[in-house]
Amino acid sequence: MSVKIIQSKCGLVLTCLLGQTMLLAAPVQAGVEGKSYDVNVNSSQGDNFTACFEFNANGSSLSFGRMDATATYSRTNLGRDQRNWQAVTNPNSEESIALSGQVKRDLVPDRRISGNAINSKGTTYTFNGTLLSEPTCPIENESEIGSENPFFK
Repeated sequence: MSVKIIQSKCGLVLTCLLGQTMLLAAPVQAGVEGKSYDVNVNSSQGDNFTACFEFNANGSSLSFGRMDATATYSRTNLGRDQRNWQAVTNPNSEESIALSGQVKRDLVPDRRISGNAINSKGTTYTFNGTLLSEPTCPIENESEIGSENPFFK
């Protein structure tokens, strides 16, 4: 196998541009593990609120709404799809919720998430969020958000 060195300046520039294009075109996979997102939520009951989704680093739990709500989450497709995830709270509890979301593909791969949820009362939710700079959610002031988790209304 022989390698031909391109001697013209235009050929070298073209080769560099093609190489960068191929690098950027590679499939981007982004996970939510160890990240937190500020999300805007709309419910079928007409409630609109913000929440924070905090995915732990080992890829098993999601804290959301008031931080006392925790769900077990996993990536879809038997854990192989890093862009899509699903979560569920304990189904044996009085109140439970199932969430499904995906990481949006942007220029910055894991910057945004979106998805939907349904709780045990039949209320449905849609959400969109952006990545926080810190891996944990800020501590919420109960006087600002109320004592009831809005995901269980």
